[in-house]
Amino acid sequence: MNLKVSFRRARKKQGRAPFCVDTRAMLGKAGQQHFFETKEKAQHYIDTSFKEWVNADNDSYTWTFADLKVFYGNRLENECRSGERSLSNLDEITRHINQFCACTVSGKRVDDMLVRELTKGHIELDMIDQLRVNRAKKTIINLMGSVNGMMKFAASAGCRETNPCFQVTKKGDPAKTKRKTKAARIHPDIIRKIIAAMPGDWQLITNFACNIGLRQGELRALTWADILWDNNQVNINKAYKHRAGVGEPKTEAGTRRVPLPKGLKKALQEFYISRGRPSDEALVFPHVSQEQAPRVIANQYGTFETKVYKLSKVPGQPGSNKLGSALTNTHFRTAIWRACEDAGVEQITWHDLRHFAASMLLKKHSNDMWEVSKRLGHEQKSTTENVYGHFIQDEVAEEEDDLLALG
Repeated sequence: MNLKVSFRRARKKQGRAPFCVDTRAMLGKAGQQHFFETKEKAQHYIDTSFKEWVNADNDSYTWTFADLKVFYGNRLENECRSGERSLSNLDEITRHINQFCACTVSGKRVDDMLVRELTKGHIELDMIDQLRVNRAKKTIINLMGSVNGMMKFAASAGCRETNPCFQVTKKGDPAKTKRKTKAARIHPDIIRKIIAAMPGDWQLITNFACNIGLRQGELRALTWADILWDNNQVNINKAYKHRAGVGEPKTEAGTRRVPLPKGLKKALQEFYISRGRPSDEALVFPHVSQEQAPRVIANQYGTFETKVYKLSKVPGQPGSNKLGSALTNTHFRTAIWRACEDAGVEQITWHDLRHFAASMLLKKHSNDMWEVSKRLGHEQKSTTENVYGHFIQDEVAEEEDDLLALG
């Protein structure tokens, strides 16, 4: 069935757009009358939209973006249950899609639009400008990657024929400063003060992080089977993932063996014995729950009250009363924050301890980037150079003789 442009004389007399494209005969209830000021605009609508008009008997062809989000979300959740996708990835994709569908096109929310109505022009000339506000270009690239996956699903489900995200130009907010990737150098005396201010077992945990240079997720997943006493090595082969439990390290190179220094080995052996010689499957640094002390807090009315927080029964969660459960990001963040405050030094993050380890390794291995890259588990040496290369540049070079003596 071919669509044609018809002229409505009555609308012309009323001063309204007279050229009509009526899609009801083709699309049934999903169709409607579209009016244009000129015949050329009406014909252009037919030419550009016809490729999206498929079998009207397919219910998915009448989906709005709100409908598409539900069906696509169900698919993603099934992939999570089957282990094909992590919960953290599901959260990220859902957030990106909601941000995309909150945009407006000609005053209409994308959520309320039919999926087949969206064009590449809508995205590139209108929506990108809405999305880029306070977002870096890399964020927009990641966001549109999530939307691209949804639009591929839409085409497979029969909502439309084409993917309007294909080759869309991504732009970020020019006012958004580029995130600094270069690590700051931290003096060893500062680290010693922080370790001294740490309570109990956290002194050993912090010392371990500074010497071995593990990522936080790798440290949390470390078991006693990974401590190779006879080889004087630590076997790194797993890591805790956000909301996804234990998985592979961040990169393929993240699976590695690193040396266990003799001083740290001795401290670790004493710790092992004091813990009653745990099994190989036990975590090296588990969360040891303690009774919560009452806290004085300000309530919503601006007055103070005493409140006792109940311990969680969920393993691995802050305040868990499950002995031996994994530490969480909150535990690490709280420990480093309090230690910096008690030591009277500038606040650093737990990840900064990994940067400190990298700086000491560069010094120990005469600035051998390849060796340090292997120790840190970086996929490429260029990553190590980009983050830590300035440590080498900042060093004061020894005075050397002229290559060619003058005079």
